[in-house]
Amino acid sequence: MYKHLFLICAYLLVTCLASFSQRRIVNLSQKTYTEFKKESKNLKNDTNKVLIYLKYAQQLEGFSPDTVVAITKTARTLSYKLNYPRGVERSFLQDGAHAESEKNYPLAIRFYKDAIKIAETHKLYADVYAIYNSALNAYYYQADYANAMDIAQKGLSLAEQLGDKENQGHFDNQAGFIYLKQEKADAGIKYYTRYLALANEMHNRMMVADASNGIADGYLLKNDYQTALKYFFTAFGIYDKMNEMEPLDRQRMVFRPDRVPYTLFKISTAYKQAGNYKLALRYALAVFAPHSKKGNIFNNYDLASYYINAGDIYSSLKDYKQAGLYLNKGLLLAKSILHYEDIRDAYRGISKNFALQHQYDSAYHYQLVFTGLKDSIINEKVNREINKLEVERRDKEIVLLNERQKLKETETARQSLIRNVIIGFVTFVACILILLLYIQGGIKQQKLNFEKQLAVQTERQRISSDMHDDIGTGLSTMLIYVNMLKLKLADSRDGPNIDRIAALGTELVEQLKEIVWSLNPGNDRLDNLLLFIRQYFVLLFEPLAYQTNIIYPLTIPEIEIDNELRRNIFLCVKELLNNIIKHADASCVELNVHIDRKTLLIRVKDNGKGFIPDTGPKTGNGLKNIRQRMNAVKGKFSIQSSKGTVIKLEIHLPNYPNR
Repeated sequence: MYKHLFLICAYLLVTCLASFSQRRIVNLSQKTYTEFKKESKNLKNDTNKVLIYLKYAQQLEGFSPDTVVAITKTARTLSYKLNYPRGVERSFLQDGAHAESEKNYPLAIRFYKDAIKIAETHKLYADVYAIYNSALNAYYYQADYANAMDIAQKGLSLAEQLGDKENQGHFDNQAGFIYLKQEKADAGIKYYTRYLALANEMHNRMMVADASNGIADGYLLKNDYQTALKYFFTAFGIYDKMNEMEPLDRQRMVFRPDRVPYTLFKISTAYKQAGNYKLALRYALAVFAPHSKKGNIFNNYDLASYYINAGDIYSSLKDYKQAGLYLNKGLLLAKSILHYEDIRDAYRGISKNFALQHQYDSAYHYQLVFTGLKDSIINEKVNREINKLEVERRDKEIVLLNERQKLKETETARQSLIRNVIIGFVTFVACILILLLYIQGGIKQQKLNFEKQLAVQTERQRISSDMHDDIGTGLSTMLIYVNMLKLKLADSRDGPNIDRIAALGTELVEQLKEIVWSLNPGNDRLDNLLLFIRQYFVLLFEPLAYQTNIIYPLTIPEIEIDNELRRNIFLCVKELLNNIIKHADASCVELNVHIDRKTLLIRVKDNGKGFIPDTGPKTGNGLKNIRQRMNAVKGKFSIQSSKGTVIKLEIHLPNYPNR
């Protein structure tokens, strides 16, 4: 009687805990859905809306399948409308993940293939890796290793093409795993050994441990238990000393509560196959130690394998009761996730356990089921039945969630309205304050910039005036006295020296005029620049035996240009004109100035002997200086030398008025 009472109490307690857990999940999902409706209400139809919809579709998995599918479909439709390939690709990926969560693996794979096609076409390599891994997971659940190998080889080729060593190692790992599942030990060891070499090259100890486990599985398949255990214990030694969580690569993390039990499970498997069942059981039970202390820390995929392994060892040790308990636990978990290989292994273990107890009818029944799964993993009839049960369960969940949603909407509407009004008011006040501060700061900054510019222009004007009044007057006076002295000493032997001094003085006066013109802020205009260039051209060639031609625009726009731009343009033109006199041996010179929209085009043409800039003799730094000055003002400089020389300067005019 007490036993039955205890069982009833335990059942009620488990039911209450399950109900509380389910209610908490529903509440969190309802809260997420409410947040989604609020955030998506006034979104513009842009790529940001696509990403927000996909984010909530992922968060709402398990809430309402129809809602998740509808949100994802809306995101994909908008992505097509916006011509946003990544949005389309990620919507297919989300549909695949949703189908996989519903255990509809063929549908998931179909969506993953659509996503892969888009990601590969548009070279979205980071997404390609993620989709490959999702597709691999779906193929593994179906034990479809032929298609899984195709995906693994594609991933490996892409990683090698991009020089991505981490993903090379990852897909070597996947290829090795698939070969071992097909019982091709040598091929599996080959890929895992490549994985281990890359791991050592990158000094990544988590990868070293992962690769060591894979190599050990290969040797286990070859019945080389000693070598297998050596690699298993190498991996265990690394995992046992790791932190709770460490990165495996840029995308994946490794968790100590997961890796340590897994490696213990593999050690147990090696001892079991070697016939040392006592050591095998010791390591098999050690797997469950952290599980019993911390609650459910394993995923059902791994936990099912651990139970089946322990049950198989108990069966070999003739503890049939414990064997049946563990094997049936593993079978229930494997069925709950539709993992066909674990279901198959559980049936094989249960059949063996019944046979050892001489219960041959039960053993024969489970052997038949095992054989059917071994030949074709699972038949279509069972698959349809499972899908039917899943659909019925989902329909019941949808009805229940809709009823709860209606009850909660009325209760939360008033609280949401009050909260939204408060948030809106506070946001409005904050925006006004920020706007006022921004305007005030902008006005202050403009004032500082204007005062700084005014001070610079004032200083330039002062320097220009001082040079003109003081230095210019002094040089002119000196030149008068030199010319007087030149007349007196014309016939003496010092006459040539006086001539050179007079020529130098004249040149200094001309250079001073250029400097004064350059410094004077009143000349910071395009028309002043072009008139000064024209005047310089005339004064330079008028005394010489050249035929000259000047082509200028009829009107010059009144725009401001800064001192640096003005000075660099003039010095480039000056250098070009002087080079013609020094080197060209020309008789005709043309200066052509043209203004095309926001571009100033200056062309200097002569009929001289021409030259090849890249191969001719190095006669000076003139062309180098011109090129540097053009680069400084982001202009273009080009030379054509055939029957004379044509040099073009193209300069962007930043303040050109919009017409």
